Amino acid sequence: MRYAVAHGRRSGRGGAAALGAEAVVRLRSQGHDVVEISAGSREEAFDRCRAQVADGVDVLVVAGGDGIVSLAADLCVGTSTAVGILPAGTGNDNARSLSIPFDAAGALQTLVGGHRRTVDVLRVDELDRHVLGSVNAGLDARIAHRATLLPRRLGALSYTVAALVEIARLPRTPPLRYRLTVTSDAGAPATEELDALVVVPANMPFVGGGLLVAPDADPADGLLDLVVIRPLSPRRALTLLRAVRAGRHTRMPEVQGRRTPRVRIEGPADVLAHGDGEALAPLPLTVGVVPSALQVVAPALT
Repeated sequence: MRYAVAHGRRSGRGGAAALGAEAVVRLRSQGHDVVEISAGSREEAFDRCRAQVADGVDVLVVAGGDGIVSLAADLCVGTSTAVGILPAGTGNDNARSLSIPFDAAGALQTLVGGHRRTVDVLRVDELDRHVLGSVNAGLDARIAHRATLLPRRLGALSYTVAALVEIARLPRTPPLRYRLTVTSDAGAPATEELDALVVVPANMPFVGGGLLVAPDADPADGLLDLVVIRPLSPRRALTLLRAVRAGRHTRMPEVQGRRTPRVRIEGPADVLAHGDGEALAPLPLTVGVVPSALQVVAPALT
């Protein structure tokens, strides 16, 4: 088989480079044709990975965090190239959602012995951009941005620290007003206006470094899970944060969840939406599902 293995020189505090190099050695020792892509920037990685996908490589392997995984998914949508994930980033939510081990030995074993799994992806219409896991469009987007400013040594804890900072700011934060146009299974749009703290169209269960924001999300059902959290006090927000870690927050009255093929999100102009931890664009944005559009290498479903 033909593989391309991409990793950034800085991603994962250097761990991505070592893991990617180990994958190259492992795959070549098994007789596979492997191209190694060591990129110093997102743009360089995108261009070199795009060339490999256009050339028909069987698997595009990415070592790093959710950002580079999302980049690979965007390139491989609608092609015969599968995405292989070696988690070495901060959040690793897509790997977690797909049950890909975080340890090097387990991740490499999944890569060489895993199965091709067909999954849906999210498409942001205005950007013609695909996202694998989720789009953050509220306080959650501000948390994602703040997490990028914290020391990388915090790892997944950076999301928790960022969340606590933003929760502490709630009394001084004006309510976030949204207009959501949600499409039904039958294709009929319905619009509502509401105040919300969190608005997340999710394809995968985990968001924000291991938070089980959309516990029932199924990346192969042809629908996204839209999770909306209404305004609440800082004390109540801390209760919510604890509940999210166990996926129990859906029982709280401030939390609303529904499945839909498409949602248009209009909201505060100062909210910079994020996709898989990467900055996307200010609102409004339209997020829809592209069913069965991508193949990923993952453990077999049980």
